[in-house]
Amino acid sequence: MMNAIAVALVETKVEAWKAWVVECMGPRREEFDDFNERMGLTLHRAWLMQTLQGPLVTVVFDGPGAQNFLQKMATSQEPFDKWFRERVAEFHAIDFTKPNILAPAELFLDWQAHRYAFAEISG
Repeated sequence: MMNAIAVALVETKVEAWKAWVVECMGPRREEFDDFNERMGLTLHRAWLMQTLQGPLVTVVFDGPGAQNFLQKMATSQEPFDKWFRERVAEFHAIDFTKPNILAPAELFLDWQAHRYAFAEISG
C-alpha cells in the first residue's frame, strides 16, 4: 500500500540533506537497497520543495511493508537503519522516542484518469 509523508526540513540542513541523499544513492547504495528490502518497500522517493514556511520534504513509499515502514525504521537496531534514523531526526528535528510521531497519512482523495480499452472489431 502506497504511503506518503511531508515533513519540514531544518532550514540550515538543506545542503547536508542533499549530500545525505547522494550518499544513500551512491557510496551507501547497497546498504540503502538492503534497508528498503528489509522494510518491505518496493518504491522510496523524496521530493524537496521550498514553501513559504521553509523547506519541505515529501516522501512516498510503497510495497508490502509501507504501512509499517515508519514504525519499523523508528525501532530497528540494524546499524544502517540507526544511521538512517539519526540523519532523519537531525534533518527534520524529529524525536523518534515520542509515540506516533510520524503516523501514516490518511488517504482522502484518490483520482486518476479513466483508461479505456477498445477491442478491435473485425468483420
